[in-house]
Amino acid sequence: MPHASRLALAAAVVAAALSQVALAAPLNPAPANKLQGYSGYELKALTVDSTVGDKKNLDKVVAKVDDSLHHNVNPILDTWNAQPDAKAGQKLVIEPHLTDLHKPSGATRFFAGALAGDGFIKVKVVIAEQPSGKVLAEPEFYRRASAMAGAWTMGAHDNAMLEKVAALVANYLSANYTEAVGGETGYEP
Repeated sequence: MPHASRLALAAAVVAAALSQVALAAPLNPAPANKLQGYSGYELKALTVDSTVGDKKNLDKVVAKVDDSLHHNVNPILDTWNAQPDAKAGQKLVIEPHLTDLHKPSGATRFFAGALAGDGFIKVKVVIAEQPSGKVLAEPEFYRRASAMAGAWTMGAHDNAMLEKVAALVANYLSANYTEAVGGETGYEP
């Protein structure tokens, strides 16, 4: 019996220690240098990786994400473009690329509910100088929509993840304007 009680005590100590460990979400690395000091800034249209495939309503999802990106990022770039560095010979180009996606349609959420699974989106953004082509950063942004939340909201939670991934991109750009610091990925451990 003493062996069993020691084993139970050890298991309790390990469980308590593990409960205190906070799983930190991974961070996007900082760009090679701050994003300030360029002659201009441009956001390209969202492109889609061939591995995403031919999903139902993909064109609608891409349009929604692209609209959200432009809605969140263009005001930032407009501010930056209003005060360009005339001496700089390089322009900064931001190219978002959809690399992974599962976004159940509203009808699927209505009929299958949580059985349609978690929704998720992953967008990789290439931030490069032009015309040199030097890549400053390639951050990846991820958002997930819980299957149960998607079911209870009839898909509104799935739609919100598309807007939230665009907000992550905008936050990364803003945070790295005056100092290269990196930023959130949006991954939830």
